[in-house]
Amino acid sequence: MTSEQHSTRSLARLSGQLRFYKMASLILLCAVILLSAMMIAGGRRNGRAIKIDDELVCLVRDQAAAERVHAELLEQGRGKLPGEASLEQQWSDVPWPVDDPKDVLSVPDAVKCLQDKGVVVLVSAWNIEVNGVQTVNLPTEAFAQDVLTRVKLQYVPEDEKLVESTFLEDVKIVETQTSAGNVLNEIAAAVAALGNTKSEAKTYKVKPGEFPEKIAADHKMTIDQFYRLNPRTKGRTIHPGDTVKVAPAMIGITVKTVTEVTETVDVAPEVEKLHSVHVPRGETRVSTPGVPGKKLVVKHKTYNNDRVVLEQTISSQIVEAPSPKRVLVGTADGSGAAGGSGSEG
Repeated sequence: MTSEQHSTRSLARLSGQLRFYKMASLILLCAVILLSAMMIAGGRRNGRAIKIDDELVCLVRDQAAAERVHAELLEQGRGKLPGEASLEQQWSDVPWPVDDPKDVLSVPDAVKCLQDKGVVVLVSAWNIEVNGVQTVNLPTEAFAQDVLTRVKLQYVPEDEKLVESTFLEDVKIVETQTSAGNVLNEIAAAVAALGNTKSEAKTYKVKPGEFPEKIAADHKMTIDQFYRLNPRTKGRTIHPGDTVKVAPAMIGITVKTVTEVTETVDVAPEVEKLHSVHVPRGETRVSTPGVPGKKLVVKHKTYNNDRVVLEQTISSQIVEAPSPKRVLVGTADGSGAAGGSGSEG
């Protein structure tokens, strides 16, 4: 082997060794980077962020915890009411890096945090609508119908028979959504509230720092209800001192009640006049007082609430005929008149 061939082989061997060391260095660098990333990841774990209307509210441990928070929030908001519950605001939960474990809330603390932030739980309810204006919210359609029945019956006198009972206004039962605090679940309270529905629209003067969502929540309304009352505020900024409506003008409800009543009425006896020579001319004497008779009178009474507006006689029937009253009319002149009842002249 010549010296030239030996040099060529040495150079080739050295080149191979350099490539090996370069590859080993690259692998080592990648391993260091990977190990560093793993160490960083190990020191900063992921939690679950709960967002309301895309705004971060709080952190919980994981997705299962977020789901329990959502379920508990709806359960507490619904209370004992039947039907479905939902959030008025938009809910989302996403993975989120946790820098400090103390930032992660327990399920009960997260529920309270959301409630304190004004998250509104809506429940299914039924509203009694009067001439297109919503009045009282009730838990079920059957409950609302019972309330309307009770409203009608309260104007029927105990001793009168009900013939007809209707509302003078256009009264409907409509499905709606509202917060649980707006739902009445006692019939007596609902009847009383419905009887006092006539009122002017209630207004409120905006204070510094207030906005539609807060005003609606403070007055137990949804934001949609607020904007229905104040359509000009939607999409605009409200300012301190502005006046907004926080309750609609309410229309009173009027029950037209027709009842039937049967009365026993005295029938006055007829008067029979008999001329008598035993009574001085120009004088009269009662010979037989007469006895009143009896008749049954059937009447229909029409009430607007508790006020009688019409009374009609439907029928009458004599059940005991009267006996006539007899009156003697004097025909005698002067001293020729004789005492006593006498007879017809």
